[in-house]
Amino acid sequence: MAQEDEDRRAWFRREILPLEPDLLAYARRFCRDGQTDPEDLVHDTFARVIACKTWREIGNPGAFATRILRNCALDALRRRKVLTITAVADFDRIEPIDEAPTAQMMLESREELRLLADAIAELPTQCRRVFTLRKVYSLSPEDIAVRLGLSVSTVEKHLVKGLRYCSDKLGRRIGRKSKVDEGRSWSAKRDHDAKR
Repeated sequence: MAQEDEDRRAWFRREILPLEPDLLAYARRFCRDGQTDPEDLVHDTFARVIACKTWREIGNPGAFATRILRNCALDALRRRKVLTITAVADFDRIEPIDEAPTAQMMLESREELRLLADAIAELPTQCRRVFTLRKVYSLSPEDIAVRLGLSVSTVEKHLVKGLRYCSDKLGRRIGRKSKVDEGRSWSAKRDHDAKR
């Protein structure tokens, strides 16, 4: 379960968080009457997306998040007792945002992929092998254990370390504070030693 949550959070950081500026611009279209805060709509959207149990089946995260935001805006309108004419008219005129990735989004995705490759390269050798076999070649932990001559438990520990490290490295890029206990993890010790 913890692995599932970790995977979902990584997916959310990778696929949904970069959409925030576009979602905020889209949310402002629904908030012209000043009764709803666009940032609240985006926050509600993020909350619904991260709670989605079927996140692995989402083929187009941008379209999914846009649809959720629109539903959040409609829900906000329904909660109001009095609807303004402009609010209803705006919903009729608003077209969904363009779902094709922009050049900037593609550049950001490439940069994020490069950062992930750098993070994987920084992992200890055994951890990197396990992580690559699992995340790139989709081998099961049991198959990895057989191939590398390790126990399944050891494979799972390497996976957790690798995921935590890569998630932390990518999370720093978007301003998230590190969850790594700097006094205990090997990566924190290495980063700390590198600063000296």
